[in-house]
Parts: sequence; C-alpha cells; structure tokens
Amino acid sequence: MRCVPQINRRATRRTMLAWSWLSAAAVVLLLCFYLYGFEYGHRRETQSGSLLDVAKDGASRTTTSSTAMTTTKKASGPAATDPAVVLRQGTYVGTTLLASPRFPKAIEAFRGVPYAQDTAGQNRFRPPQPLPESAETFDAVAWGKICPAEGVVQGNMSENCLNANIYRPAGLVDRDGYEKTEGGPEKKRPRLPVVVYVHGGGFNTGHGTERNMASFVAWADAPMVAVNFNYRVGALGFLPSDVTAREGLLNLGLRDQQMLLGWVQDNIEAFGGDPSRVTIMGLSAGAHSIGHHVMYYARSAAKPPFVKAILESGATTARAVFYPTHPRHLVQFREFLLAAGAAGVPEANIFSHLRTLPLATIVRASKTVWDKYVDSVTWPFQPVIDGPNTLANSSHTTFSRPPLIPDLPINSWLSTTSPRTPITPIPIITGFNTNEGTSFIPANASTTADFRSFFQTLIPSLSEADLTTLETLYPDPVTDPSSPYGRGRVPRGMGAQWARLDAAYAHYAYICPVLQTAHYMSLLQSSSAGGGEGTGHKVYVYRYAATAANGTANHGDEAPVVAHDMEVLRGKVGMGAVAGGMHGRWARFVTSREGEPDLGSGSGSGSGSGGEGVEWPAFVSPFTLDGKEGGAGTGKIMVFGEGNDEMGGGRNKGVPARVVDMTPLEREACRFWWERVWLSEGLGRREGEGEGGGKAGARL
Repeated sequence: MRCVPQINRRATRRTMLAWSWLSAAAVVLLLCFYLYGFEYGHRRETQSGSLLDVAKDGASRTTTSSTAMTTTKKASGPAATDPAVVLRQGTYVGTTLLASPRFPKAIEAFRGVPYAQDTAGQNRFRPPQPLPESAETFDAVAWGKICPAEGVVQGNMSENCLNANIYRPAGLVDRDGYEKTEGGPEKKRPRLPVVVYVHGGGFNTGHGTERNMASFVAWADAPMVAVNFNYRVGALGFLPSDVTAREGLLNLGLRDQQMLLGWVQDNIEAFGGDPSRVTIMGLSAGAHSIGHHVMYYARSAAKPPFVKAILESGATTARAVFYPTHPRHLVQFREFLLAAGAAGVPEANIFSHLRTLPLATIVRASKTVWDKYVDSVTWPFQPVIDGPNTLANSSHTTFSRPPLIPDLPINSWLSTTSPRTPITPIPIITGFNTNEGTSFIPANASTTADFRSFFQTLIPSLSEADLTTLETLYPDPVTDPSSPYGRGRVPRGMGAQWARLDAAYAHYAYICPVLQTAHYMSLLQSSSAGGGEGTGHKVYVYRYAATAANGTANHGDEAPVVAHDMEVLRGKVGMGAVAGGMHGRWARFVTSREGEPDLGSGSGSGSGSGGEGVEWPAFVSPFTLDGKEGGAGTGKIMVFGEGNDEMGGGRNKGVPARVVDMTPLEREACRFWWERVWLSEGLGRREGEGEGGGKAGARL
C-alpha cells in the first residue's frame, strides 16, 4: 500500500521534468523567432536562377495564413497599438516588426494592400482598373497573393495580385499620416521620403517581396517609407502581337507599374510619405522598366511621379525592345495560342475567348513558350514599342491611352538629347555586376562555332563582318593563348567558351546599355547647366564585384547587399562593410533632397567602414554625342566589394569601395554594341533600312 504514493511522486517528478524541458524548448524557440524573424514568405528562384526572391520580415503578430488573399476584412476595429491607415479604399491595419539583430529599429508594415482591382474574369488582358471607395476595415498583416508564373498556379498565386507592401519606421507617424511632434496639438505635413522597388524576373516571373524593403528601411540612418509591389508577368502581363496591338492591350505589366506609381501619389501621405520625394529603384527587368518610365515622362507633358531613380543592371536600351509585329513575337504569340488550345479561334474573338479559359491553362501555356526560348535568351512576353506605327501594323487601336514606349528606345534618347527637344534630367544611380552573363549563357559551349551560333540566334541581323569583329573583340580561349577567357577563368564542368560568352553577353545585354544611360545622362547633365564636369543633375555608376557562385559576381548578386539583409549577410564581416557602403549610399540617395544626392564617403548603415573617405564622383562620359572618344570625362565608376569572396564561402574581405575609370575593353565593347543597338530594336534592322531608325544618322 505504501508503494502507491511513491509511484505517484515519481510520476509527478517525471511530469514536472517533462514540462521543464518543454518550457525551456519553448523559450529557446521564441528566442530564435525573435532573433531571426517569425514569418517566412515566398522563397523562389527566377528562371535565370540568379535572382533570389526572398521575403522574410518577422512580425509581432500573425494571421492564419502568410499568403492570405490580398487583404481580409477585420471583424473588429484595430487595437490601440496596431498601426493603421485610412485610405479612400478603406482602413488598413498593419503590424509591427520588432527590433532585432535583423532590424536595428522597429518597422511598421502594411502587407497586401491592393492598388488596383482583381485582374481575373473580364479584367484579364485589360489595363488595370482603379479600386472603388470603401469604409470597410481590412487586415494588412499577411502578404497578398503574387501574380501567377512558373507554369503552375500555386497556393500563393492569384489574378487578384495587384497589391503592395508598405514599410515605415515605427512610432514616427500618427494615424492620420502626420509626423508625430512633441508638446502640443500642432501637426506637420508628412515629410518622409519614399522609395518604390520594382522587381525583376525577366518579365516572366518575380514578385515584390523579392527585395527585403523592411530591412532597407530599418538599416537606413534617416527615416523613409518603402514600397514594393506585384505586377502581371508572362503572357498575362506582356503578350505582344499584331492582334494585341490592335486591341490596345500591349505592355499591361508596365501599365500596372504606372498604376502603382499613381496610387503612391494619391495615398502615400496616409503612410507618412511625401509624394513629391519619390525615388524608384529596380533590378534587372525592374530596372529595364524604370528606364522606360524615365523616358516616357521625359517625353510627356505629365508630371513624373518620381524625382530620382536607381537602376541596377538594366536600361531602356537593354537586350531587345521590338515592335509587336517583329517575327519573333508573332511566332511566339501563335505558339502561345496553340499551347492554350486557342489556335483556331477567330482573330476578333481571341481575347474574349482567352478571358474564359481557366487560369491554369493560361499560365501553363505561358510557361510552355518560355521554356522553348529560355536557353537562347530570345525570351517571349517582353515589353514592346506600343506607339502607333504603320510598320508595326498598329496605327489603329481600340483604346486611346498614350503609348508607354512610343519609339525605338535609342531614338528616344537621341531626340531627348537634341537641343530642340531637351529633357530635364533627374539624379540617377545605375550600374552593373562584373559577370552579368553567367546566368544566361549556355554552360557547355566549347568551340568558337558555339560562340558564334549563340549570337547569330540572339541577334539574327548581325552580319558576317559583325561576327568576325565580335570574335576579335573577345579572343577565342581555345586558339589564342593570350585570351583573358582561358581555363583559369572557367569553372569546372563548364565549356571552354563560358568566360568568353559571359563577357560578350554581359556587355551586350547589361553593361553597355547601363553605360549608354550614363553616357546620355552625362551629356544632359552638361548641356542642362552650361557644360563642364560637376554641373547639373548627376548620374552615378557602380560595379558590384564581390564574387559568389562560380567565383564570379553574377547578375542579381547585389540584391541582399543593397537591402542590408542580415539573413544573407550574417557572419560575413567583409560583406557587412560592402553592404554598409552600398546600402548606406542608396539610402542617403533616397533621403537627400532633390538635385542634391548625398553619395559621399560614410557608410551610413551601421555595419563597418563601407569605404569611408571614398568619394563617389559623378559619371562624365569619355564619348561625345556621336559616340567618338573625346568626351569631357574618363567615366568614373565606383567598384563595390572587389576581392571579396565570402558570398561564395571564402574568407577574403576585399575592398569595400574604390573608384576606377572605364576600362579600355568597356570603351571598345560599348562602341561596338552601341553602333548596333538598332539590331535589337524595332524590327531588328540596321539604322537607315526603312523602319525609321536611320533618322538619327550615325549619332550614338
């Protein structure tokens, strides 16, 4: 009988011990959540395999789903501690991201806030539609759905995807969008500068949370409001053809972006932002998009919805911008209809029929066509010239909206640098990574015939003389022992032409278009202020050089560094300094007053030297307007992270920041590609061959 209490005591001790272990584990788990964030969003690679789409911002409270559909109605009003904003479309209640090693200050986040209507049903393949007014209260804690891509409609995807995420420092703005002030009821107008991020993904994939804008805001010395957002991609956003042109449905993804920029102008004051101090920032396709928007507003009477721009690895002249009737687009359009089971539909009924199909059918057909062309980089579903043009068979459209890309991008540059049609330049940061081509080129190319074939397919109008010059410009590592693209530059498992193709494609698709933007903006800078270095609004050029996969600085590698994303940078001391230099300068560019960008020396983001004492001079082109040597400058470029290999698992910290001149190869390569820019625009003809491209003569 006495053993029963003893057994009970032992059981009680075991139970108490188990609960102690469970309690300890719970404490450790909560601590981990606090240190490294609670809520993990979409983590996917883009088609190129190079842009890491990561959204991770820890929340102080959660909902049942991190991918809830845009926003959901709240059953009750916001708690006194919840950040909330009142818009014409409704009241939105956000969340607070706690200060932690990832975020040095607390951030208020509003996720999944719609900026346009659902694009499903009759809104499919139509320009974005504005939202109705509402007195409802909505929960803006969970991320909204992202726009469908990748060939499968996943759970976090929907056509109701035109939504934005807005971030601001906690505690600075009251519920009416005014800056909080001490001692008295007086209120000031919103004063925080704004940065809007446009995501990349080749116009076929991607979503706004690709860049951690919560981190960008948290690490900035001066307060700001940040926005990232989704826009339609793939066939749903970019389906060029003669039929699409006649329907007035070209470049819908770009029109989504313009709708967002307009929404920011109308609503950002409620979040504490200043609509007159908006900077747009984008990577890859996002930077290409910004290039088009810069040029659109340069040629428009409308007031631009931004005053500064940051273009990372992209430009309006980058890669290919054709008419919708270019043979490549016409073939790809027919292949899309075939894949969607709509090949036999009469032309007049094509889009009404496509609006009735299941979303999965549209997305699967889009991916089918993409997969056919991805390796040759002759990608479908891209922005196109949408101005009325008889050569493009698009002079008559159903809609009367102003074209977003009215002419060949090179012609737009040339016309805006003309004294007859000058534009007001804006401050710009633009740049590129050392090895922009590695993510796109064929990995197993081994012979000079492979090298030549790649460019023949990519740019069919290249002549035999062009291809011979190209081979000389980038010496064959197989036959020329002096070639800089030999075995020492080729990773194991790659073909002998890998480094050579990387250099040539990088110059064609990214580096020289970026430098072309800098070249023209430099000329605008001089002409707008009477000429001379150091006058007028500035353009600043960078090169990101820290190496990662394959020992190269690949396309998109700078993304977490610019965002100061500690999920990626943790434990990498040298990269912390590089992030201090890049993020600090990017953030100061956003927060500095218009026309006075502060890009000097300090790091400005609390993470090491970042290249203090290294001044970033404005870029002044070494070329004249005609593309000849003899310009006023040497083409100064700020190089970030040279010699650092921590992102690839190494231990070399490298140099956070230093300034160099354009290299002889960059000058020679850009002369080659700039003279042939017409081959990747319009109908892909040489200037003067009957499509209007020759009206500018030989000026570059």
